[in-house]
Amino acid sequence: MANLSKKQKILIGVLVPVCVVLIVFCSVLISFAAFSYKKGDVEKATSIELPDNGVLRVLQLTDLHLTAIPWIKQDRQTIKWVKQAVKYARADVVAVTGDAVGSLLPFRMRDQALIELAEVFEEAEVYWMYTFGNHDGEWAQGTSKEVKESNQNQGKEELYELLKGYKYSLMQKGDTDGVGNYVIDVVDGDGKVVYGLVNMDSQARNFDENGEKLSTYRGITENQMQWYENQIVALQTRAQAPVRSALFMHVPLFEYTDAWLNGTHVGNFPAVNIEGMCYAPDANVGFYQMIKDLKSTDFITVGHDHDFNWLIKYGEDKSADFEGVYFSYGRVSGVNAWQRRAPLGATVIDINVYADSIESRYKVSVIEPSFIYDEYAWW
Repeated sequence: MANLSKKQKILIGVLVPVCVVLIVFCSVLISFAAFSYKKGDVEKATSIELPDNGVLRVLQLTDLHLTAIPWIKQDRQTIKWVKQAVKYARADVVAVTGDAVGSLLPFRMRDQALIELAEVFEEAEVYWMYTFGNHDGEWAQGTSKEVKESNQNQGKEELYELLKGYKYSLMQKGDTDGVGNYVIDVVDGDGKVVYGLVNMDSQARNFDENGEKLSTYRGITENQMQWYENQIVALQTRAQAPVRSALFMHVPLFEYTDAWLNGTHVGNFPAVNIEGMCYAPDANVGFYQMIKDLKSTDFITVGHDHDFNWLIKYGEDKSADFEGVYFSYGRVSGVNAWQRRAPLGATVIDINVYADSIESRYKVSVIEPSFIYDEYAWW
């Protein structure tokens, strides 16, 4: 080095860091190219067994917003929290209610994030349900573009395909609008159906006349409403008796804002509706009225609104022999959930299947991490 000229030394000083960066970049590309995205399909469970005490425990994780594993520190913290929450809750089933992953374009980061999440549940040997949010499938690998109305399900279908190879994923595609409309039966020790866990794709944005996304949310479609009615009838047929059910999805029902204003607040949750409104669909398609008429689903839980965490009893109508429905917002579970101001956590739902009232049937609580995590990183 002592025999080199000053210019040569400067050139080496510039080229060495550049070469290091290029080597790292190429290594990343190779690692992603070699990454195995899809396992062989496995046989999926369509039911889970109720514990002997008659109480089914559901752990709800929502709005994880994993973006670029393993490079983003906040993503690593979120995965750490998921592992801890699964260990703490000791749930019979986990419900991931949308926006588990983001849709960054480079290196199939979205896919790798979902697989890392799936591996957590595989390692813990815990069954999990997944309903898509408005962000999970907003970008499609197949077109390398943000989805439009013409290919609105493509990104979600790609993610669904990834989960086919994971034993503990209960997700099914369903045969109606969207991806991930399915029912998981809860059965007793004799195999009798005693409860239902309904999962629905609450869609993403509305589209304009050019197929471009608007700022408003679509919500459940009329086709999905018909699907829901058929599934509830089929559930009762399998049970050979009227049974209750819970509904898991991402975007809240139209009636959630009215519930916030006029419903009966239940419990004492430290994080509540900060903005005083709900980011629900603009149009009332009558889904809640159908739920009320069918008298099966009496618990609905969603995500989507990151600062909202409450439980409200809504719509009690004694004249119609209707004790109402519990509307729930799960606690935000991702460190990088968009503009998160609420404390990180997860919701634990204990369902006493044989209880004779809505108040005794559902107990909802929140658990929080035992470690220090970052504040929201992308203001």
